[in-house]
Amino acid sequence: MHTGVIREHPLAVHAGWEETLEELACQAGSGYLFRPRRTVEYAKNLIGSWSLLHRPPDGLPKVSAGRLRATWIVRLMATGLGHDLIAKAAGLASAASLARYQHHVPPLDDDTAARLLRGSRP
Repeated sequence: MHTGVIREHPLAVHAGWEETLEELACQAGSGYLFRPRRTVEYAKNLIGSWSLLHRPPDGLPKVSAGRLRATWIVRLMATGLGHDLIAKAAGLASAASLARYQHHVPPLDDDTAARLLRGSRP
Protein backbone atom coordinates (compact mmCIF):
# COMPACT_ATOMS: atom_id res chain seq x y z
CA MET A 1 0.00 0.00 0.00
CA HIS A 2 1.37 3.43 -0.91
CA THR A 3 1.37 5.77 2.05
CA GLY A 4 2.46 8.94 0.27
CA VAL A 5 5.47 9.15 2.58
CA ILE A 6 8.94 8.11 1.50
CA ARG A 7 10.38 5.85 4.19
CA GLU A 8 13.86 4.53 4.78
CA HIS A 9 12.52 1.53 6.68
CA PRO A 10 10.08 -1.24 5.77
CA LEU A 11 6.39 -0.63 6.18
CA ALA A 12 4.35 -3.79 6.40
CA VAL A 13 0.76 -4.49 7.33
CA HIS A 14 0.10 -7.30 9.79
CA ALA A 15 -1.53 -10.17 7.91
CA GLY A 16 -4.62 -10.00 10.13
CA TRP A 17 -5.35 -6.45 8.93
CA GLU A 18 -4.60 -6.81 5.19
CA GLU A 19 -8.17 -7.39 4.01
CA THR A 20 -9.65 -4.68 6.22
CA LEU A 21 -7.07 -2.11 5.13
CA GLU A 22 -7.51 -3.06 1.49
CA GLU A 23 -11.27 -2.48 1.75
CA LEU A 24 -10.78 0.85 3.52
CA ALA A 25 -8.18 1.94 0.95
CA CYS A 26 -10.65 1.20 -1.85
CA GLN A 27 -13.30 3.28 -0.07
CA ALA A 28 -10.84 6.16 0.38
CA GLY A 29 -10.02 6.15 -3.34
CA SER A 30 -7.58 8.97 -4.04
CA GLY A 31 -8.25 10.54 -0.64
CA TYR A 32 -6.31 9.93 2.55
CA LEU A 33 -7.13 6.78 4.47
CA PHE A 34 -5.80 8.13 7.76
CA ARG A 35 -7.12 11.53 8.87
CA PRO A 36 -9.00 12.05 5.57
CA ARG A 37 -9.79 15.74 6.24
CA ARG A 38 -6.15 16.79 6.34
CA THR A 39 -4.98 19.16 3.64
CA VAL A 40 -1.31 18.21 3.31
CA GLU A 41 0.32 14.93 2.31
CA TYR A 42 2.73 14.86 5.23
CA ALA A 43 1.74 16.45 8.51
CA LYS A 44 4.09 16.68 11.48
CA ASN A 45 2.78 14.70 14.46
CA LEU A 46 0.08 13.13 12.28
CA ILE A 47 -0.30 10.06 14.50
CA GLY A 48 0.18 11.79 17.84
CA SER A 49 -2.35 14.49 17.03
CA TRP A 50 -4.97 11.86 16.15
CA SER A 51 -5.17 10.82 19.80
CA LEU A 52 -5.86 14.42 20.81
CA LEU A 53 -8.89 14.52 18.52
CA HIS A 54 -10.26 11.12 19.55
CA ARG A 55 -10.79 11.01 23.29
CA PRO A 56 -12.07 7.75 24.80
CA PRO A 57 -15.25 7.74 26.91
CA ASP A 58 -15.00 8.57 30.61
CA GLY A 59 -13.16 6.00 32.68
CA LEU A 60 -10.92 4.80 29.86
CA PRO A 61 -7.28 5.88 29.60
CA LYS A 62 -6.17 8.36 26.93
CA VAL A 63 -4.67 6.88 23.79
CA SER A 64 -0.93 7.47 23.60
CA ALA A 65 0.90 7.09 20.28
CA GLY A 66 4.13 6.42 22.18
CA ARG A 67 2.59 3.63 24.23
CA LEU A 68 0.98 2.11 21.13
CA ARG A 69 4.39 2.11 19.41
CA ALA A 70 6.06 0.56 22.47
CA THR A 71 3.41 -2.19 22.57
CA TRP A 72 3.97 -2.91 18.88
CA ILE A 73 7.74 -3.12 19.41
CA VAL A 74 7.43 -5.42 22.44
CA ARG A 75 5.02 -7.72 20.60
CA LEU A 76 7.46 -8.00 17.68
CA MET A 77 10.33 -8.71 20.08
CA ALA A 78 8.27 -11.44 21.76
CA THR A 79 7.93 -13.31 18.44
CA GLY A 80 11.67 -13.88 18.25
CA LEU A 81 11.97 -11.73 15.12
CA GLY A 82 15.47 -10.36 14.61
CA HIS A 83 16.12 -7.17 16.54
CA ASP A 84 17.88 -5.56 13.58
CA LEU A 85 14.71 -5.88 11.50
CA ILE A 86 12.50 -4.62 14.33
CA ALA A 87 14.75 -1.59 14.86
CA LYS A 88 14.74 -0.84 11.13
CA ALA A 89 10.94 -1.11 10.91
CA ALA A 90 10.56 1.14 13.96
CA GLY A 91 12.93 3.73 12.51
CA LEU A 92 15.45 3.29 15.32
CA ALA A 93 19.17 3.93 14.83
CA SER A 94 20.16 0.40 15.86
CA ALA A 95 19.01 -2.76 17.61
CA ALA A 96 20.70 -1.43 20.75
CA SER A 97 17.82 1.05 21.00
CA LEU A 98 15.51 -1.87 21.80
CA ALA A 99 17.21 -2.56 25.14
CA ARG A 100 14.77 -0.29 26.98
CA TYR A 101 11.88 -2.54 25.90
CA GLN A 102 13.50 -5.89 26.75
CA HIS A 103 12.23 -6.09 30.34
CA HIS A 104 8.65 -6.05 28.99
CA VAL A 105 9.23 -9.04 26.68
CA PRO A 106 8.00 -12.31 28.19
CA PRO A 107 10.50 -15.20 28.12
CA LEU A 108 10.11 -17.72 25.32
CA ASP A 109 8.61 -21.07 26.20
CA ASP A 110 10.92 -24.06 25.82
CA ASP A 111 9.32 -25.35 22.59
CA THR A 112 9.57 -21.99 20.83
CA ALA A 113 13.14 -21.47 22.04
CA ALA A 114 14.15 -24.92 20.77
CA ARG A 115 12.45 -24.32 17.38
CA LEU A 116 14.20 -20.98 16.94
CA LEU A 117 17.58 -22.37 17.97
CA ARG A 118 17.31 -25.39 15.69
CA GLY A 119 16.38 -23.37 12.62
CA SER A 120 14.82 -24.82 9.52
CA ARG A 121 16.13 -27.62 7.34
CA PRO A 122 17.82 -26.61 4.09
